[in-house]
Amino acid sequence: MRLPFKIRWKLARQDVLAALSIAGHRRVEIHPHALGAEIRVADGRIVVPSPWRWKLYRKGWEARLDQLAAEYGVPRHVRLGPESIVVDVGANAGEFAHISTRTGARAYCLEPDDAVRDCLAENIRTLSKASAHNALLWKEETEIAFASIPEHADSSVFAGGDAPTAMRQATTLDRFCADHGIGHIDLLKCDAEGAEPEVLEGAAAMLARTRAVAIDTGAERHGARTHEAVRAVLEDHGFHVIDEAVGKRLMTYGLRP
Repeated sequence: MRLPFKIRWKLARQDVLAALSIAGHRRVEIHPHALGAEIRVADGRIVVPSPWRWKLYRKGWEARLDQLAAEYGVPRHVRLGPESIVVDVGANAGEFAHISTRTGARAYCLEPDDAVRDCLAENIRTLSKASAHNALLWKEETEIAFASIPEHADSSVFAGGDAPTAMRQATTLDRFCADHGIGHIDLLKCDAEGAEPEVLEGAAAMLARTRAVAIDTGAERHGARTHEAVRAVLEDHGFHVIDEAVGKRLMTYGLRP
């Protein structure tokens, strides 16, 4: 595929770092795919809507999964096993499903952006305990404007700017779990691009049956963080709340005392 000069130049630089074995860097290849691009490293591959995500895999597939697991508190704040249920809100291309299933856990992956969800389905199709779902979560069942920005994983109800929007039917986490027979959640992992408080507001019943929550509360709601609103909801439901910066990711965890 014809890549922008900036990506080609950085890939060439990456090749040098990999050849010299500097700081764990690996060679990264980008190939065309019907759904966007296929990124290949020595220990894995992933299909993504845009080649710009290649830099997440500069140190390999397993290193990327280890980084993501640490960011969402696995196993530091929550341990998963064969009986565990993970609900992944904002699953994007499905990396966390691989983290979940390598512990033996069952993963329900929710992704509202059509282009990203197609990649998600492709990336988890060999995982027997993971499933992809077209679900836009909100505090109530209603229609809401949703902006699709799959190239940079920024699709959101709070995207703003010139991003194309369309009216979408939203549902609640309580309704989703009821429809899919989910009786409890061991880890609710959430990256809702600024809509994290509303996702929790629509989960009053399930939060009472949730063991741990890990939420990206970075500044994605028109440039503001959502950690204070998320903390308030979690504390109202009896969670012990921890705010942490894990690398560049700003996280809020809700843990049962």
